[in-house]
Amino acid sequence: MNNQKSDIVFGYGITGKSIVQYLARLNRKITLIENKPISPEDLFFLEQHHIQIFHDEKQLKNFHNYENCYVSPGIDLRKPFFRECLDNHIQLRNDTYFLNQIDRSKTKLIAVTGTNGKTTFCTLLQNFFIKLKLKSKLVGNVGTPILDLFFSEEEYNEFIIIELSSYQIELLKEETRFDFGVILNIEPDHLDRYDSFESYRDTKISLKKFCDVILFDKESVPIKSNPDKAIPLGIDESYILQSWDAKSFLFKHEEKQFRIDTPYLKGIHNIKNILYIIKLLDCAYKQISLEKIVLFFSTQRGIEHRFEQIEVNHPNIFINDSKATNIASTASALNSLENNIHLIFGGELKNQSVVGLEKLFQNKLVSLNLIGKDAESILTYLNKFNNSFEINYFNSLKDVLTYLKKILKRNQIILLSPGCASKDMFKNYEDRGNQFKNLVVEMFKCN
Repeated sequence: MNNQKSDIVFGYGITGKSIVQYLARLNRKITLIENKPISPEDLFFLEQHHIQIFHDEKQLKNFHNYENCYVSPGIDLRKPFFRECLDNHIQLRNDTYFLNQIDRSKTKLIAVTGTNGKTTFCTLLQNFFIKLKLKSKLVGNVGTPILDLFFSEEEYNEFIIIELSSYQIELLKEETRFDFGVILNIEPDHLDRYDSFESYRDTKISLKKFCDVILFDKESVPIKSNPDKAIPLGIDESYILQSWDAKSFLFKHEEKQFRIDTPYLKGIHNIKNILYIIKLLDCAYKQISLEKIVLFFSTQRGIEHRFEQIEVNHPNIFINDSKATNIASTASALNSLENNIHLIFGGELKNQSVVGLEKLFQNKLVSLNLIGKDAESILTYLNKFNNSFEINYFNSLKDVLTYLKKILKRNQIILLSPGCASKDMFKNYEDRGNQFKNLVVEMFKCN
């Protein structure tokens, strides 16, 4: 009789699927909980590996038969089901648990979190390692599951960069250690998943417990400095920002000035990303000159949907910042521009407070164009004030752009920076950004 206990996998998205595939390789007994439809191809795989499927966690009984519950990032840990798991001594884990199996004699792990800018930071860092011909891999919240590391035929990586959301940090275990951690910033977000901003913030900060060295943004992350273990990041620290404009910036290090041309990486948030990467490289990989770093960044483009200027033959500027899924990210976009902006904003607020939006938009906007589920509540709030910009409410992106095409004047900017989640109207922020780009090209191209 086989007395092997089973594993639960809760959620069958990108991460959940990778966990199921990995556990199946290990011949573990698996029960999958997934309340969304499963494709015929995936059903065939699950049946081939004798994986039990429940479409509702309430169907699962006999908790004593289970050892682990692997939770996908999109699943809310406040569900009563997870309390029941803990009461029955079932370990709650996620895919970060498997990082413990990596041979650390050759590999350094770099964990990166923050409310905004994680993917840009991680992608630039990974590109730099590639430029240096270092074996490296970027996994995690960026879209590539951590367990892809174990499906690869490569023997080892010198650096593994793991982009972590707060949801992944929630289930980090003591045995998981990172050589370096980076907390880029902490701003209000995901307040639909946390009881308070403080709870969300504390989850992000808890990353420090798992890192030998933690680098953190001193403006938004309340951690005490320690020269060896906790290193503050800021534009006035050891790499000091001197000045910047739309195409380049100057910084000083050890009394020497350096200029970085950034034709594609615009805005103060990207400047911070670059300076923070330089600081991390200084800690993690000292055999690199600043001159090489300067040359590298002058050729780098930003990531898609993050303050991405759309290439269209038109005298006006169109910016796709669909990845701005919280108000703090929209604030970064607006702070990187002067004024004369037609802003497209709205979606699901995720319990974010709209207090102060009137100050954020004042003297920046020509028009505010609201879309999405929470547009009416945003409109109701802003109508209390004597705003210097016009406010409109539309049912679709196409309706917004049709209207703006009629009123657009020379040197004005159309900025999609919604400050909200996208799933009320779109599949995800990528779908929102792609629809915006396609509409701009279709409606504003010049012959």
